Amino acid sequence: MKKRTSAFALLLGVILTLASCSGGGEAKVLRVGTNPEFPPFEYIDNDGQVAGFDADLIEAVAAKKGYTVSWANMEFKSLIGSLESGGIDVAIAGMTITETRKASVDFTEPYYDASQALVLPVGSPITTIDELNGKKIAVQEGTTGDLMVTPGGEGAILTDPATAVSRYKKGVDAILTLLNGAVDAVVIDATPAAEFVKANQGKIFASPVAGEPEQYGIAVGKGNSALLADLNDGLNQIRLDGTYDKLYNQYFGTGETTVVRRTSTNPFMDFIYQLEFIFVTNNGAYLMLQGLGVTLLISFFAILLGTGLGFPTATVRMAARVKGKKTLGSVLADIYVDVIRGTPTVVQLLIMYMVIFNSRAGTIAAILTFGINSGAYVSEIVRSGIQAVDKGQTEAGRSLGFTYNETMRYIVMPQAVKNILPALGNEFITLIKETSIVGYVAIMDLTKAGDFLISRTYNAFIPLITVAIVYYLLIKVLTTLLGLFERRLNRSDNR
Repeated sequence: MKKRTSAFALLLGVILTLASCSGGGEAKVLRVGTNPEFPPFEYIDNDGQVAGFDADLIEAVAAKKGYTVSWANMEFKSLIGSLESGGIDVAIAGMTITETRKASVDFTEPYYDASQALVLPVGSPITTIDELNGKKIAVQEGTTGDLMVTPGGEGAILTDPATAVSRYKKGVDAILTLLNGAVDAVVIDATPAAEFVKANQGKIFASPVAGEPEQYGIAVGKGNSALLADLNDGLNQIRLDGTYDKLYNQYFGTGETTVVRRTSTNPFMDFIYQLEFIFVTNNGAYLMLQGLGVTLLISFFAILLGTGLGFPTATVRMAARVKGKKTLGSVLADIYVDVIRGTPTVVQLLIMYMVIFNSRAGTIAAILTFGINSGAYVSEIVRSGIQAVDKGQTEAGRSLGFTYNETMRYIVMPQAVKNILPALGNEFITLIKETSIVGYVAIMDLTKAGDFLISRTYNAFIPLITVAIVYYLLIKVLTTLLGLFERRLNRSDNR
C-alpha cells in the first residue's frame, strides 16, 4: 500500500480537484491535513514524507472509497481553521474528540482510545499531575494536554496561577526543553510520550495521568455529511478486513522500532557517530540537499518577480512626482509599497497561503509572497538610485528631444542601476535569508529540513549549525558574484 506522497502531490491534487469540479474527470482527491510531529501517529520519515499510523489509516480508508490522498502539512492549531475555510477536506492528527471542537467540525466514529501522560526527567519527585501546580510545564500548543494544564482552561486540572505553561508548535520541542532542564514536565498523549522516552532512554520517563480515556477521530468540515459517511464506512471496512488490526500491531506492538545511535567514550568518535546518525541513518544529507533546492527555487523566482515589480513601480511613482500629478497607477503603487513595508513578511505569507490559496500550492504562494514583498523594497531602492542621478542629466536629455520615458530609459536608468547595485544585492541576500520562514506553511526548505532532523534525532546543535553554514556559503557565493558584476560596471569610471 502506498502511504507516502511526494512534495508535488499536493499541487497534483489541486489540479485534479479543479478538473473534477469542472466536470473534466472522475478522480476524487482527498486533501488531508496533518501535523507530522506526533509519532507514531504522524511523522516525517527518512524520505521527508508523511508517515505513521494515522497516515496509513487514512490512506487505507481512502483507498476503500476510491479517493487519492493529497497531504497538507501544517500546524496542529491550524487544522480546524483550514477545514472551516475549505483549504483541506479532512484533518487527521491524533485529534481528540471534544465538545468544543465538535462545535466547529464533525468527527467520524472514534478510531483510537488515548490518554495523557507526564514526561519527567529521571529522578523527578513528581508522580501525579496535581503536583504540577506552580511548576514549569511544556505542552504542544492547542492539544488536550495544553487545555488540561492551563489554569482556567477547558478541562483544566491545575488552578495555581503561578503555574508557567510554555507552548510549543511541536511535541518534540517541548521534550527538548525538558531535556535542557528548562521545565519540570511535559504533558502529552501517552503513546507519543512512550516514543519520546524510547528515543531518550535513561534521561526521561513517562507517568500515566489518571482519568477517562480520550478518543481520536477524523475531522471533516461542519455539515459535510457525504464525506463523513464515506469515512465512517471506510473505517468499518478496514476493521472488518483486518487492515486496522495489522496497522495497530505494526505501530503499537511490542517490537522495538526506535533507532539508537552508536556511542563512544572517545569524544571525537562520539561526534563522528552523531554525524552518522543525523546525516546517514536519518538521511539528513538528502533532506538538506532537497531543502536547499526548494530554497534556491523560491529565492530565484521571487527575485525575478521582485525585480519585475520593483522597477515599474518606482518609475510610475517617480513620473507622478516629476509631473506633479498623481495617476491611478501611482496611487496604487503608493498603497502597494506602504502596505507591504508596513506588515511583517510572515503575516503576508500566512495570508497568501491560508486565505488566498486556501492552504494549497505552498511553493507558489511562497514565491508570490516573497516576490511581492521584495518588489516594494526594490522600488524604493530604484527610486533612491534615480534621485541620486544629477537633475542635469534629465534636463540634458529633454533638451536633446528625448521624451521623459526615453530619458529615463537611455540616460537616467543606466546610471541609477550602477548606484543601486550594492543595495539591490543586499535586498536579494535578505530575501534568500527571509525564505527560511516558509516552514510556517509546511514547505520543506533548508531550515525546515534542519527542523525535521532535530525532531528525529533530538540533537539541535549539529542540524542548526549545518543550516547556518549552508546559508553562509550560499550568501558568500552570491556576494562574490555581485562584487564581480559591480567591478565590471565600474570599469568605465577608471578610464
